[in-house]
Amino acid sequence: MKTARLTTVRLEQSADIVRLRDVAMALTKVLKFSTFEHTRTVTAIVELGRNAIEHGRKGRASFAIAEVKGCPALSLSVLDQGRGIPSDRLEGAATPGSTGGLGLGLRGVQRIAEQFHVETGSEGTKINVTFRSASLLISAETLVREATDALQDIESTDPAAALTQQNRELLETLADRDMILKEMHHRTGNNLALISALIRMTKSHASNSETRTVLSQLETRVGALSNAHKLMQKSANAGTLMAEDLLHAVAANAESAFTAPDMNIRINVNCSQLELDGRLGFDIGLIVGELITNAYKHAFSGRTDGEIAVNLTPTPEGGMQLEVSDDGVGLAPGASRPERSSSLGWQLIRALSFQHDATLNVTGDDGLTVQIIFSPTH
Repeated sequence: MKTARLTTVRLEQSADIVRLRDVAMALTKVLKFSTFEHTRTVTAIVELGRNAIEHGRKGRASFAIAEVKGCPALSLSVLDQGRGIPSDRLEGAATPGSTGGLGLGLRGVQRIAEQFHVETGSEGTKINVTFRSASLLISAETLVREATDALQDIESTDPAAALTQQNRELLETLADRDMILKEMHHRTGNNLALISALIRMTKSHASNSETRTVLSQLETRVGALSNAHKLMQKSANAGTLMAEDLLHAVAANAESAFTAPDMNIRINVNCSQLELDGRLGFDIGLIVGELITNAYKHAFSGRTDGEIAVNLTPTPEGGMQLEVSDDGVGLAPGASRPERSSSLGWQLIRALSFQHDATLNVTGDDGLTVQIIFSPTH
């Protein structure tokens, strides 16, 4: 008969040995091992499982039904993630009467198994072992069906163990997802940082002041996205970031983009300990970058210094209030409303605010203040 795979048991903690033993007991019973064969086979399997957990960090044990010399056999493959077994210990195991080698437990397994093979290296060890029953082989389909039924009985009689296994698999899936997301944010952030560096390099060689201004605006936008990705990569939850870290990074990026020898503009950030989901974080970063850019461009005409304040605080209703203000020239009487401007920057601010169902308000009596209130749903 061909080898028929049955089930795999994870080997990560001592509690897993109980399940490993239960599976081994059920399968040796199905294969009609004698009492003596049953006892020593289960003992050997438990020994392999303990070794995988204690010395191999963690691993898994895969069971299958096979045929050896016309008799049914239980095939087991135990794979761990340890540092491997030293070659001198492997050589010692092959020497009769040797006290070195694989150690008493594994030597005992090797002695009673019908087949025993070890593959080991710096990335882990794989032990393939087969235990033969003395009974005659019956229908392979019947054995597989009975083995499957026996394993299902284990699940039904121990729902707590099944739930524990499901919870563990769910946690591992979530951990894998977070790892992938963090790697994605890491690579995206690095790529955007490279683009930002290329923009700065191009700006340093530009002779036209209008070109330098446009490149500075672009640098601020790309920098806001780059910083958001980097912060999400460092976050405990790859889908969120801390608002305070984001706003400080955006402010620093804007200062770097618009710095000039004859300008001394200070950006003060005041932010509560707020955690933002990824999409909202990206959009707030872009909005703040645009508002700081506008202040640099228009608020301090004819001046060499000034101050920009960025505040993000929770509202009593459970939402958030973003306020970006400056102590610049403000709005002249009769001046057109900046929030209605057709400029790319204000179009972006309006669009991002609308996407989050936020209200936008601008006052210009004492400098310019832009207030955006995000609803509690965000």
